[in-house]
Parts: sequence; structure tokens; C-alpha cells
Amino acid sequence: MIALFGHKRQMTDEEIGELFRSSYSRLYRLAYSLLNDQEESKDVVSSVFMDLLDNHILARDINTYLTSMVRNRAFDILRHRQVKDDVLSNLIQKYEPCITFDISDDDQTKEIRLFIERELTPQTRRVLQLCYDEKKSYKEVSAELGISVQAVNKHISQALRKLRERFNPSFKTN
Repeated sequence: MIALFGHKRQMTDEEIGELFRSSYSRLYRLAYSLLNDQEESKDVVSSVFMDLLDNHILARDINTYLTSMVRNRAFDILRHRQVKDDVLSNLIQKYEPCITFDISDDDQTKEIRLFIERELTPQTRRVLQLCYDEKKSYKEVSAELGISVQAVNKHISQALRKLRERFNPSFKTN
């Protein structure tokens, strides 16, 4: 049993169930407002209540405690997302120059454009067009298409990998 703020009795499973029913939607909305992801928001709220159920955590103001726990876990996820975005950006910057083709070569340019048209999804083609033809930043592309910066990174990464495999097969990634 973990006792917070000097509370003297444990919450029963029934009390925790009632607290779950009465607080879930408020806590879910909080998590969703931070994460903008339904599944992650549900997971965050559920995991906070699982901890409460497993540990019978006691607090004088349980609603404040739950709100703080949901907020902190959502912030942990956001920090983890930022790390993943940074890693993806670094990988893309590192390997993007490794695609080797001569743009002045009309036959090869046509072949590349045909490959892009046939082998990439419409969304990936659109992301490439916005980033490379229209010279927009990942953030601008993200806003225009209504997807996350991480999704833009994934589309670019996937496209570059396919292009390298097709037009520079000797290139090896670590």
C-alpha cells in the first residue's frame, strides 16, 4: 500500500471502479488534448487506473492525483515522440544525399518519375512533391496534409529507401 498525504484507509476495488466510471471521460479528454491520438489516450488513462487498482494508491485529493498522473504520462509519450522525430530527421539528413542520379539525364529522370508514379503510394508521392518540388519544410507539409511531422518523415524515409534500392543498389544502410 502506498499512502499519500496521510490518508488512513485503502480504496476498495468498488470505489476505484466508481472513480473510473466518473473520471474516465475527463481524463481521456485531457490525454487526448495533449497527445491527439485516441488509442494512446485510452492507454494512458487505463494504465493510470491499473496502477491505482494494483497499488491501492491513497490520496486526499484523488482527482488531482489522477489528473497529474495522466498529464505526466502524456508528457512522457510526447518526449518519446520528440526523440523518435529527432532520430528520423537525423537519419533522413544522413542518408538523403546517398541517392545518386543525374537530373540532367532525361532518360533516367523519366525512369525515376515513372518509378515514383508506379511504386509509391499517392500520399508518399504528394509528400515528395511538396518537399522537393515545392521546397516546403516537413512542418509545412504536415500542416497542409493534416498529418504529423513524424508521418512526413516516414513517407520521405520510405520513398528514399525505395529509390536507393532501385537506382543505387550498391548503397548499404547500417
